[in-house]
Amino acid sequence: MNRIVIAFLLTSLAGLAHAQLNIPPASPDAEFKQQLGFGEVEVKYSRPSARGRVIFGGLEPFGKMWRTGAHDATTIRFSESVKLNGNEIPAGTYSLFTIPNQNEWTIIINKTTEMHGTSDYSQEQDLVRFAAKAEKSARYYETFTIEINDFSKEEAGLFLLWENTQVKITIKMNVDEKVMAEINDRINVKKEDRASLLFQSSSYYFNNNKDLNQAYAWVKVANSKTQDASYLQLQAKIEAALNDYASALKTLKASTDLATTKKLDPIIAANEKLRTEWSTKTGKK
Repeated sequence: MNRIVIAFLLTSLAGLAHAQLNIPPASPDAEFKQQLGFGEVEVKYSRPSARGRVIFGGLEPFGKMWRTGAHDATTIRFSESVKLNGNEIPAGTYSLFTIPNQNEWTIIINKTTEMHGTSDYSQEQDLVRFAAKAEKSARYYETFTIEINDFSKEEAGLFLLWENTQVKITIKMNVDEKVMAEINDRINVKKEDRASLLFQSSSYYFNNNKDLNQAYAWVKVANSKTQDASYLQLQAKIEAALNDYASALKTLKASTDLATTKKLDPIIAANEKLRTEWSTKTGKK
């Protein structure tokens, strides 16, 4: 009799298993990687949808910790050290929690990464907490979205977007420090003197408001080693920045002549604009 009952139960359970529908999750998982400077940021999170509900101040109450997604805690990995809203974050993987409020959110970077929601959260494991401004988003977001945008030379924005709310966290990379260290190592320590390296270093100094005299010295050596219209154009730009417009126009003409020989139309057009602008500084036409 017991064997019959057991067999019946097993058959019933098997039938129930086959009867269950395979339905996609309401809050699908998502992940993305984004190169930033010399490093990479990776975010893994789940994406709940509003479905007609009031989100912040409703489904997610103000002043209460939120997993910043759904299901397991959201994680963020930095391959290199960065600054988040000015706070130092070493390379590594962290969980991301938030405390939403109407005008300002608390952002929490926690060192424990494997958690289901906030169930195993411990404030003792917080790496840092900081404030971020909450603003009205440019459009309505039905589904919670994390994205990285607004790139500049050393910064980008990590955006938390849902409903009509936008929170931006500034990510700052150590790009300038690393580039300057490499320039110093290759030129001053290893004594490399290739024209292309000197040109790139000069261009970096010029475009990033570094020592113009040093940039000028490097580009002049580069131009003594090779014939390149772009190199001459950079030298002319630096001469103009040093208020030596007479020399700048002379060097610019050499750049244009070389560009004409090699049929480099974009350089010719750019040089003509510079010539027109600089001629007003010296009275020459």
